[in-house]
Amino acid sequence: MRTSPRLALSVLLAGALALAAAAAQAVDAQLLKKCTICHGERGLSDESAYPTIAGLPARLQMDALRAYRAGSRDCGPVARMCKIVVGMSDDQVKELAEHFAAFPFKPAEQPFKSELVEKGRLLHEDYCAVCHGVSPTDAEKSILHGQWADYLRYALAQYRSGHRKQPPSMRRQTEKLSDQDIEALVNYYASYR
Repeated sequence: MRTSPRLALSVLLAGALALAAAAAQAVDAQLLKKCTICHGERGLSDESAYPTIAGLPARLQMDALRAYRAGSRDCGPVARMCKIVVGMSDDQVKELAEHFAAFPFKPAEQPFKSELVEKGRLLHEDYCAVCHGVSPTDAEKSILHGQWADYLRYALAQYRSGHRKQPPSMRRQTEKLSDQDIEALVNYYASYR
């Protein structure tokens, strides 16, 4: 018996939604509420200062939460993040990361400067594609395509200045970027639909 692609996709989608629902039940409701104020109910932020975290690999989210908790990652213009994570247990970090990782990533609908997109695409290919892929589904590391521009602008500047802990490969790449390069990259990622 052969299964149709549409039926297989429906079964996979139903399974993913069931996993997301199960993960939601495992997370402390009060803690989850604190996260969703900025990141949205399903990790899809609707404000450009806050990253969309839906679909980001749980391992990366756990690393970020632990870094905020340890004080090795700057909380930036919104200190609320560090206040929330300071008392979190390792189990809570894991539960939250798995909860938001279970939801699908959706690119932010945002404006961009079309004249910078091609330069940004070339910079991405030269500096970023090896780890961040050519689309959200292709990213080995954090998702950049479709992420909020204001958040990316801030994060890239933090990486470039060394104010955000990062692997040596990331540091080597971001050190090469000028302010104009960052702006082109941000507009390229913002153009993704």
